[in-house]
This record gives sequence, structure tokens and C-alpha cells, in this order.
Amino acid sequence: MTGYIKIITAILLWSSLGIFIRKIGIPNEGIVFYSSAIAGLFQLSLLTLTGRLGASYKSDTGSYKLLIFVLLPVFSLANVLLFYFAFTHTTIANAVLTHYTAPIFVALTAPFFLREKILKATWLAIALSSFGLWLILGAPSPYEWASMNENERNGIIAGASSGLAYAFIILILRKIALHYSSIAVICAQNSVIALLLLPVMLKSGPFPLHAIPYLAFMGIVHSTIAPVLYVQGFRSVKANEAAILGYLEPVGAIILALIFLREEPGLHALLGGALILCSGYLIMRAKKE
Repeated sequence: MTGYIKIITAILLWSSLGIFIRKIGIPNEGIVFYSSAIAGLFQLSLLTLTGRLGASYKSDTGSYKLLIFVLLPVFSLANVLLFYFAFTHTTIANAVLTHYTAPIFVALTAPFFLREKILKATWLAIALSSFGLWLILGAPSPYEWASMNENERNGIIAGASSGLAYAFIILILRKIALHYSSIAVICAQNSVIALLLLPVMLKSGPFPLHAIPYLAFMGIVHSTIAPVLYVQGFRSVKANEAAILGYLEPVGAIILALIFLREEPGLHALLGGALILCSGYLIMRAKKE
């Protein structure tokens, strides 16, 4: 049960990202770069000061190093940039719905990559949470999906691709969670992401001084505390279970938007949130059984 609590806590922390992104007011790649760089330096300092830097990245095979230093950062960066691209090329509803195809990808691939058995409760939870998310986003009609233009289609493709990248992130974390410390995993991820974006940022404008408090908070909370808890949770939680619990993020976002932005949810959003909470309960109950 501790693993579920850690993953749910991480997801709820991430649900506040929208509030900070609105406050910062800089390009998306800048947000990703600065928050990753701040987090990476902070985590590297922790590993160095505690004397764990040298021993943190030892593993039995080189394949694990490939996962932590190459595939995890690349899929993480692809996930974020594709998701942001979807937001700017189609509706928020389409972007989020396609992004949260990740649990379906995980459920289909986990038996092959991780040899995890998929329970009937898992498919029921996916159905309930998907329908709940559809209600939260205003229940877009089939006509809206069919009448989209090429720009919107590109957004849909980007959203689904971000969902696929997110699924690979979940599979990789489940694979390496027992081989590396959580802080080492996140340090490698943030450091490589910052290095990948550095050439782009060198061509950008001056450092946004007004955004320092927000970026520092994101670096510590969203890019350190939340992902550390998330990785630790994978030591006892299956990949498909963690993917379904990810649906709690829009529920947390609704609650925080109500508290901080005075955005009141409608009836559809409340019903959708209840279905998502129900799917989370099904997953945890199935684990007990």
C-alpha cells in the first residue's frame, strides 16, 4: 500500500503544474530546461554531499545504463514536448484524451516487456477512468473528432505519441526501480534533458528573472520530490496500475484550480472525477485480493 500512496502523492503534486505554467509566462522549452537544470544540479549536489555519486550508477549490465542515461531522458523529453505541441495544435480535450492512451499502451505491452499479468479489474479500471476523463473534458462529440482540420490532426497525432512515450517511461521505471536509487534515476533524467535542450536555450533570450521563484519551486517539488516518490512507488506497484493511477492527475488539477483559480467544476467534471477515483479503488482492491 505504501507504493500506491507514493505514486498518488507524486501525481497530485504534478497536478499543480498548470498553475505554475500560467504564472511563469515563458516558452515551454524554457520551462522544461530551467526546471530540469535546477533539479539536476540540486540532485547532483545531494548525491555528491552524501558520497553516493560513484556508487549510484553501478548495475549488473550495460542495458540498465542505456535505459537510465538514454532511453528514459529521451522518452521523457519527447513526452513533454509532444504533449505541449498537442496543446497548441488542437483542443485541450483532444490533447489530454490522446495523451492518456498511455494506460492502454502499458496494458498491451507490460505482459511482453515486464511479464506482468493483466487482471480483468485492470481493463475495467481503464474503461472507467477513460470515460471519467472524457466527462471531465466536456464529453467531446464524435462530430468534433470527425470535423478536425490537418492542424488538429497533427495535434491528435502528437497527443497519442506523447501517450506512447509516457507508456515507455512507465515501463522503464518499473524495470530499473530496483536497480538504482530513486534520486539517481531522477538526477540522470533531468541532467540529460537539460543537456539536450541546452543548444536550443543558447539561442533564446535572456534568463527570465521574474520566473526564478516558480522555476526553483518546480525544480524542487515537481522535478525532484514528486518523481523520487514516483520511482520509489514502482518497487511495489505494477506498471499498468501506476498508469491507471495517472488519471488522478486531472482530478487533482480540478481541485487545485477550484482552490487557487476559483474555477468551479461542472457536473460532468464531478461525475468524471468520481469514476476515476472508483477506478483507483478497483486497482488497489484487486492488489489486496
